[in-house]
Amino acid sequence: MANTLGGVNLAQIAQQTLETLSAEMPVVSAFTTDFSSDVADVGESVSTRVASAVSAGDATSGYSATDVTSTAKTITLNKHKHFTAKFTDLEIAKGGLDLLERTFVRPAVHSVVNAMMDDLLALVVNATYSNKSTVTAANFGADDVAGLAGDLTTLNVPRSGRAMVIKPAYYAALAKDNAIQASYAFGNPGAIQDNNIPRVHGFDVLEYSDIPANSENLEGFVCGKEALIIAGRQPALPENWAGSTESVQDPNTGITLQLRNWYEAKDGAQYVTCTLMYGVATGTDSLKRIVSA
Repeated sequence: MANTLGGVNLAQIAQQTLETLSAEMPVVSAFTTDFSSDVADVGESVSTRVASAVSAGDATSGYSATDVTSTAKTITLNKHKHFTAKFTDLEIAKGGLDLLERTFVRPAVHSVVNAMMDDLLALVVNATYSNKSTVTAANFGADDVAGLAGDLTTLNVPRSGRAMVIKPAYYAALAKDNAIQASYAFGNPGAIQDNNIPRVHGFDVLEYSDIPANSENLEGFVCGKEALIIAGRQPALPENWAGSTESVQDPNTGITLQLRNWYEAKDGAQYVTCTLMYGVATGTDSLKRIVSA
């Protein structure tokens, strides 16, 4: 049973955190991930592998073997981000768990996940992914998506697991496209009723507002799962720890946040922290950038 410290039940906060975390995770599912609830220290490394694209051969003269290549990738866990909130005795007495849920859970989860995405998307630059498509948001539509799908096929990117990550202006333009709005083409009315674009030309369409321009007018990209890699672990606890901890793991991506809760008598205050340790890396050249100019 989780400790209740100073009137704060960390297990209850963890449950609220999990619900918020799951809502933040769809974009992360577009990439290769290596998360677990294991404990590590900052600076440690995690090794994973990404598969290279392959081509089919002619079998009329037999089944000659082709070398299958997977590339080892080492990701250094050199990023350690946190959001910590401080609550006075009076604030806890008056607000209790409701106060913590309102003022801690949502900003905590968003801040650490957003920091991770900032570091990851900073890797999407011309020097690494030279393939690009230039199109403005006003002109972006289903035909452009079809062209991007063909481009990834040319790059031998597997059809399964493809994703499109785009800024809200591009997502809105795509949602307005007559081909998307004609719900009979998809068998559901989601684009009109919920502003939810279903899969288009083999892509999961993901709207993300914080895509950095990277000084290259980046507006989004299409990719396979092997293009970008994220690895994360829980940070090790300090010795003689007097507080309590809870782990929160998203069931779909495996990303694990650590919650910490402790009371500082000299401050007369409760401290609650949400923390994440991770590293990011580039994978294979299975990404095409969408730029505005």
